[in-house]
Amino acid sequence: MPKISEITIEKRSAICTLRGEGYSLAQIGKKLNCPKTSVFNVLKKKEETGLIINKQRSGRKRVSSASEDTFIALTSKRNRRLTSVDITQIVNISRPIKLSVTTVKRRLQEAGLNGRIAARKPLLSSKNKKKRLTWAFEHKDWTVEQWKNVMWTDESKFDIFGSKRKTYVRRKPGERLREECIVPTIKHGGGSVMVWGCFAGAKVGDLKKIEGILRKEGYLDILQNNAIPSAHRICQGKFVFQQDNDPKHSSKLCRAYLESLENEKVCKTMLWPPQSPDLSPIELLWDEMDRKVRQMLPTSANDLWIKLVQVWNSFPEEKLVKLLQRMPRICNAVIRAKGNHINEKDL
Repeated sequence: MPKISEITIEKRSAICTLRGEGYSLAQIGKKLNCPKTSVFNVLKKKEETGLIINKQRSGRKRVSSASEDTFIALTSKRNRRLTSVDITQIVNISRPIKLSVTTVKRRLQEAGLNGRIAARKPLLSSKNKKKRLTWAFEHKDWTVEQWKNVMWTDESKFDIFGSKRKTYVRRKPGERLREECIVPTIKHGGGSVMVWGCFAGAKVGDLKKIEGILRKEGYLDILQNNAIPSAHRICQGKFVFQQDNDPKHSSKLCRAYLESLENEKVCKTMLWPPQSPDLSPIELLWDEMDRKVRQMLPTSANDLWIKLVQVWNSFPEEKLVKLLQRMPRICNAVIRAKGNHINEKDL
């Protein structure tokens, strides 16, 4: 038997009004499109209690107590990797009547603890956090113009296949395995391109294709023939050079070259905190490049390189400036997080 919906407060008021105007029960039911018995029950309740609304029902009694609900939430907070099945087993140890996994899931949801895929972030030690915090305090008062004078550099690898990004398609039932609705994967190879790039202010610098394994000698060549020439083209006067803490970047060979430039008042090397790709705006450029190039469906490593250059040179100036306008907010976010990972939504 289908569940009968409760009569609304508006319809109850209308029933009482029509009855006061002399309408019969049948006439009221026909006029308001509700059963005669419902009209009678509303009028009877009004006569007996003076009310036209029902008392609030208590509902089904909860099978878990308030203390058990608190224990379920605390157990999950103490070990975020426990599944609802694990927590159910812990709770049921001292319970004569066992709770179901579904009940525990509901209690976790009520506490705002929903199951989600864990974010993948670089491991931050206490020393790393301290260095991130120091960097943030040193740069929190920088103006956008100062950030525009930083030459941001980095390497990134782009694959033809095997991107770890989720790819969404629109398909009808039964089309899951159609060629245009799948993302092809392969076990080995497939083609990839490693690149080095830089940008400063509102302009991108060189995009360099890296052949084979990049070692300190190769990176020195990039510094001499790509990084510094790009900075001279883009930046005004002395600039700030940024790079991460990759071993080849901090090698004696490359460090000596950058120190010689500092002595000549050409540039100053920014002391970059370890394990901090989330602080560098060039990482967002790599992400956008990957999305755009993937939409262009490269067919080979050479075709991938051509498309990477095309996308790299098409970044509008407003896009690059917006990335730098985020930097003061990033510094403040790091300070609020006490050097820990920052939430992109908080920027």
